[in-house]
Amino acid sequence: MSRLRHAFVFALATSALATGCASVSDKMVVFQDTQRRYTQLVRFTDYEKAGRYVVPEDRRAYRERTGALGDLRFSDYDIEDVQADGDSATARVQYVGYRSSSPIVVTYVEEQEWRFESGTWQVRSVIEERTP
Repeated sequence: MSRLRHAFVFALATSALATGCASVSDKMVVFQDTQRRYTQLVRFTDYEKAGRYVVPEDRRAYRERTGALGDLRFSDYDIEDVQADGDSATARVQYVGYRSSSPIVVTYVEEQEWRFESGTWQVRSVIEERTP
C-alpha cells in the first residue's frame, strides 16, 4: 500500500473514531441539560411541563403522584448523585420545601432513572418524602 493510501485509511479511521466519541459526548451533554431542565421544573412545581420528560407509559401515574403533593413548594434542591453510561443514567435529587398550609420544612428525594430512546432522554421518577 502506498503512503498516500495509508494516510487516507488512517484519516478515515481516525475520523470515524472521533465522530463516535463526539456522539457519545454529545449525548451526555444533552443528558446533563435534559436532567437539569427536568429537575428545575420539578423544583418550581411545574409538574405539567416536567411530565413531558417522563416515559409515556408512566405519565398518568406521574400526574397522580405529583397531584398528591398538593400545596408543596420546593425552595431548593441538591443533585446528590448522577451515574451515566451510554443510553441510561440515574440521578438522585433531594428537594427541600414547605407547604403553604404548614410552615414546617420538608425534604423529598427523587430517584430518576433515565433512558435514551428515539433520540431523546426520558425519565422514570419516584419521589418520596424523606422522614427525618
